[in-house]
Amino acid sequence: MKEKLLAQARGDERADLVFKNGKVADVFNGELIEDRVAVSRGTILGIGDYRGKEEVDLEGGILVPGFFDGHLHVESSLVSVGEFARRVIPLGTTSLYADPHEIANVAGKEGIQYMLEEGRLYPWNFNLMLPSCVPASPFETPGAVLEMEELLEFKGKESVYGLGEVMNYPGVINGDEKIWAKLNAFSGIFKDGHAPGVTGMELNAYLLGDIRADHEVLTREEARKKVAAGMYVMVREASGAHNLRETLRALDAKNRDRFILSTDDRHPEDLLRQGHINYLLQLAVKEGLDPLLALRLATLNPACAFGARDLGAIAPGYRADLVVLKDLERFQARKVYKDGRLVAKDGNALFPVHKSSGDDKIRNSVKIAPLGEGVFKLPSGKRFRVIEMVPGQITTRHLIKALEVKEGQIANILEEGLVKLSVVERHHASGNIGLGLLAGLGLRKGALAASVAHDSHHIIVAGVDDFSMLMAVREIEKMGGGIVLVADGQVKASVPLPIAGLMSDEPIAEVARRMERLNQEAEEMGIVVENPTMALSFLALPVIPELKLTDRGLFDSLNFQPVELVVD
Repeated sequence: MKEKLLAQARGDERADLVFKNGKVADVFNGELIEDRVAVSRGTILGIGDYRGKEEVDLEGGILVPGFFDGHLHVESSLVSVGEFARRVIPLGTTSLYADPHEIANVAGKEGIQYMLEEGRLYPWNFNLMLPSCVPASPFETPGAVLEMEELLEFKGKESVYGLGEVMNYPGVINGDEKIWAKLNAFSGIFKDGHAPGVTGMELNAYLLGDIRADHEVLTREEARKKVAAGMYVMVREASGAHNLRETLRALDAKNRDRFILSTDDRHPEDLLRQGHINYLLQLAVKEGLDPLLALRLATLNPACAFGARDLGAIAPGYRADLVVLKDLERFQARKVYKDGRLVAKDGNALFPVHKSSGDDKIRNSVKIAPLGEGVFKLPSGKRFRVIEMVPGQITTRHLIKALEVKEGQIANILEEGLVKLSVVERHHASGNIGLGLLAGLGLRKGALAASVAHDSHHIIVAGVDDFSMLMAVREIEKMGGGIVLVADGQVKASVPLPIAGLMSDEPIAEVARRMERLNQEAEEMGIVVENPTMALSFLALPVIPELKLTDRGLFDSLNFQPVELVVD
């Protein structure tokens, strides 16, 4: 009942809270204003010569709106929702649009409900996007299947905002009945996109599904074409996909309203060392973007895109989600306010983190069939398909190489710069095992394995020898999910992830410490890829070009069809 705030807004009465002695970010005009800001009952009254019952001295700092993350998967932080909140809220992130399709692929409706219940516990605007493609494709064994009827059970629930990334873009373009049933059932609500490289008339067909945004934008040209087609482009800078620099090349004074910052996937060590949306703001400014324009990409633009009419700016009637910054270079948050209440100070959360819950389906998710000694032997052949990693990207290249195979092993695997790759089904103990070959990892001995393997999240393992690969998979089964590095018959490093095989229930600092040790050991074993675990996890995602591996075998993502490992 904002009419009760009129006397305070007019200045006739003292406001509950007034910020003074600093600058205020006007994201509408792209200016800094030296004035006071008044807040009452969690609502911004306005900018002016106000007096408050409580007055906060900004000490020359800058008051800005709380940051938005336009698209992310909390599960990719490898920590619980509470630990994620404890880290990102003190960095200034107060609104996020989280797609829980990682845990939904493991635990279905129970996974979505788990994330909803956890997300509601913390002082942020937690908006859940219902996973639109579980499973991501029909060419792998799903842990769960979410049809339209299951998704409709969540429609209208508190914190449920829209339909998550529609990654089955061939299905949308070609009129797949099931995906279109979902699109039509959620008519009128925000639909997130996922259509890497799709432009022209195929993009036209895709957008008939009322899909509004895309974070899978890899080039300047693609970004401009998607903006021209009416989309919002999410400027992504993830742990495994570095697209910010290239995507920002598409931004100019005429189209600046159509760009939004997004982290998508960030690992715990990156969250601790670099940050969250504040880090993307730093990078954008380093790339030459005006600081106030960069700020707009994290505040007003996403608020407008998502229809959050009372967020994203410091203006009368807006919610008092506010961040006090030291400057507009590092974007370091001194204080964070949610609805006018101080929730973080000097990088520390001022709210409790609750112990993560979860039923048996969430906590005991790793079920694999017995594995024999010869499960990773290669078939005979002369020429083989090889997945080649692309540095800094989640895309891959599709190679064909002539190789010598003896008794199921490549005779000169290290000289060829290759490792074996396998995906082991872990939801139903079906015994499905996909086999492939990988170039570009650099591993010289042992094996690296994880139960994080987008999007179906089976166990993915890369190794030089079969014994190490088998040992790594069994160690993950023993932990109930996680990441493990094996060499010389020993576990060199591990990160237990007992929550759906995706998330830890340890503090983020401990998870980051474990990950850093694992990365150091991986480097000593020859791995040359940055964030090797995340890079490995995307090798199982069949909706990203060019060649990927599922529990059913190799998949050509360009032609959207399974292919054989052996060419001839």
